[in-house]
Amino acid sequence: MDNESQSNTLRADMSPQNQQKVLRNFKHQIDTLSQFILRLSKFYDGFNPLLDRELHALRGHLVGKMNFAMAEVCISKLTGLLIENADFSKQQNAKVHGLLENAVSELQRNKSLPKELKEDTQQFLLTLQQSHTSLFSSYPYFDQALSLYQRALQSSVTKDQAEQPEAEEESFHQQLVWELRDLVLQLSSASKEQELHEIRQRLEQGLTHNQLLECCLLLVRALSKEVLKDRKQAERFISSLHNTLGNVSQAVGRSLKDSQAAYQLKVQNNQQLRQQLKGIELAVDEAQDIALLKQQACEYLNKMASTLDSRERADKEEQLVLMNLLREMKDQLSALEKEASEYKQKLLQQKYHSHHDPLTQIPNRYAYNDRVELEYRRWRRYGTNLSMALVDVDYFKSINDRYGHAGGDKTLQVIAQNISKCLRSTDFLARWGGEEFVILFPQTAVNELDAVLEKVRLQIEKIPFRFKEQAVTITVSIGAAGFNREDDVEAVFERADRALYDAKNQGRNRCVINKGS
Repeated sequence: MDNESQSNTLRADMSPQNQQKVLRNFKHQIDTLSQFILRLSKFYDGFNPLLDRELHALRGHLVGKMNFAMAEVCISKLTGLLIENADFSKQQNAKVHGLLENAVSELQRNKSLPKELKEDTQQFLLTLQQSHTSLFSSYPYFDQALSLYQRALQSSVTKDQAEQPEAEEESFHQQLVWELRDLVLQLSSASKEQELHEIRQRLEQGLTHNQLLECCLLLVRALSKEVLKDRKQAERFISSLHNTLGNVSQAVGRSLKDSQAAYQLKVQNNQQLRQQLKGIELAVDEAQDIALLKQQACEYLNKMASTLDSRERADKEEQLVLMNLLREMKDQLSALEKEASEYKQKLLQQKYHSHHDPLTQIPNRYAYNDRVELEYRRWRRYGTNLSMALVDVDYFKSINDRYGHAGGDKTLQVIAQNISKCLRSTDFLARWGGEEFVILFPQTAVNELDAVLEKVRLQIEKIPFRFKEQAVTITVSIGAAGFNREDDVEAVFERADRALYDAKNQGRNRCVINKGS
């Protein structure tokens, strides 16, 4: 007897009330089963397109007015599809399990992991390798793997934060070494003390922080010596100038006194001559005897000759004193002029060294500050174009590391010379610091920079560098910008620096020009 006949028999044996109760229970069970099948079918969504289509059809037959006949057809198709995809599910499970194991193995090979995290990763990897669970039971392993990766990421961030100050300190250390080497070169050009040469050798060989501080102290002492030496020289020059001017003043005073005395003597001689002439006149007027007149005239003439001789001697003595005075003053002024010339020459040399890079012999940052201020004032006043470029040697640290500071110094010298060859006489090139150069282009618009900067880049790329019998190609990255509207120098420099940063990020050995505002 089938189920339908049994149901008919039960309905025949039951009262109408019991039949209604059984039907309600049966309907409730069908609804519960349908809802369960709907929820279960949604769990498999996305597993397989064919399964998705049949599950969607099944849900349509079980919602609203149910169609059990069509639902039974869908269930039959789904059963076949599930059987067919059983192997695929196992393959996917094995694939996911393998990916998870590879990811954890890669994490475990990271040498920078803390010891505790490395041990936890190793233990989890052993557990994972011994496990052959289904896809659904693998979810906790994913949670554990993500937790390990999160811990590794936090450890890496903490380490980076700890290493960042060290990197900044190292950069500052290297910058200080470069600055000290340039300072030693400047001092060495004016002083041949062995101590400075030893400091430079130590800087080129590499120093620890403590050794660098010791070199700073030695350089401060050397600078103090140079300052004291210059101060003493200035004091000697001022003292010499004071003494010379004092001597000249005293000589002029003596000359004035002698001139006054000579003048008084001349006045007296003139008075005597006038008296003697009057005596002759009186003798002529009163003379009655020619012989007596002749005798008196001769006496007066002898007196006049004597007065004239005395006056002549006084004039000669005065002239001799004056000539000696002038000769003495000339000698003193010549000596002072020579000393002043030497002092002026020393000041010019000091100014040159203070405004030129001792390594490359081109203007330094101090000279750049003066020139950019001048060009900026011209730009503001006349409204002519003005542009700026920054040139940075690519991978310069590796040059120093591989070929030593001597190789790095030679590289900077040759690059500075070749950049200068590409520029006009009105352009200005300076070493900004380290391996970086700055160029000012007066009366040049930013749109006109492409050709000249590309010429600079290619000129340096073609330089036949050789280190330790090895041919080496050295390149530069260039960033540039122009002055616009109400720009100040710092704003333009910042734009050029950003363009240089972009050139580095884009692969180096290229020019990037910031043509915006």
